[in-house]
Amino acid sequence: MMSSKKVWTVEGYEEQGQEKHGKASKSETYTTEADAKKAAEKMADQNDHLDVYVIYTNTVNGKTEERFFNSNGKYSEEGFEW
Repeated sequence: MMSSKKVWTVEGYEEQGQEKHGKASKSETYTTEADAKKAAEKMADQNDHLDVYVIYTNTVNGKTEERFFNSNGKYSEEGFEW
């Protein structure tokens, strides 16, 4: 049986934090793309000082794939700020 776990993590970083692999100042986890999208937009609106990114993690049978989910609705290896 295939087991799959999908998680979208909305993260807000201080100046250049994502590029420097710093720890996110804010981090929220969601189980649907729609909820993550809403949360990312809200975080970006309410926190001008934070760079907001969404990281999508899909774990299938113990193997994890990680990608960025961007505000244009696309997934990519490179993340773009919301």
